[in-house]
Amino acid sequence: MTVAHARRPTAQGAAKMASPAAADLIGMFVQRNPTSSRGELAEVGKLVAEFSATAARLSPAARKRLIARKAQFKKFIAEIAAETEGTSQPLKLLAKSAVEVSQGAGLGQVLSAEEGKVRIADYTTPAKVEDWAGPLAGPTELQRDFGLARSTLHNWQKQGAVIGLLVGVRKHAFPIEQFVDGRPVSGLGPVVEAIGEPRTAWLWLREPNPGLGGAAPLARLKAGATDKVVEVARSNFTGA
Repeated sequence: MTVAHARRPTAQGAAKMASPAAADLIGMFVQRNPTSSRGELAEVGKLVAEFSATAARLSPAARKRLIARKAQFKKFIAEIAAETEGTSQPLKLLAKSAVEVSQGAGLGQVLSAEEGKVRIADYTTPAKVEDWAGPLAGPTELQRDFGLARSTLHNWQKQGAVIGLLVGVRKHAFPIEQFVDGRPVSGLGPVVEAIGEPRTAWLWLREPNPGLGGAAPLARLKAGATDKVVEVARSNFTGA
């Protein structure tokens, strides 16, 4: 019986290393264990062939790390062997997992909901709505500066055609940027419907979006690309 050996490096670099075939290894185990079951020896031979093939594909540095951590490697194999059927990891992940062993710091102490809120409050910084939403105006200002009747604004808001942001307990303010020539930009309604919440929708509308070539969705709506903006909004928030 002949077992394949590694080829010597050439002048151009290290040649690809060949590993023994499963049949060769099974024959070797049969010769050394004549009283053992042929089926068991075949299983062992196939496993060794898988291990050797994986080792042959590793870099020299990776093989040295495995040898240096052989105790950990043996433990890893034993853990896989002890797993119940259907939960074992694929054999091809064996070398990677054995080499790249790490351990994080864990989740730490579990906090109560009350303590979590207190800690979050310590990290957050209150901000005025104008700081992130841009210029706002109430119904009185919109009627005075743009000639928008309160009843018209109310109907638009009821239909979902404009975005009103809650400031305080009950008062709504309206981002001025959503109006063009005294009317709301077309497409706001479907965007809010896709996103599900006016404040989130307005934030999304003003931020550059990769799906729109880096342009802000609001700018694309004003350019007439309603269908495209609605499509991206649905993709970003509903996966549709």
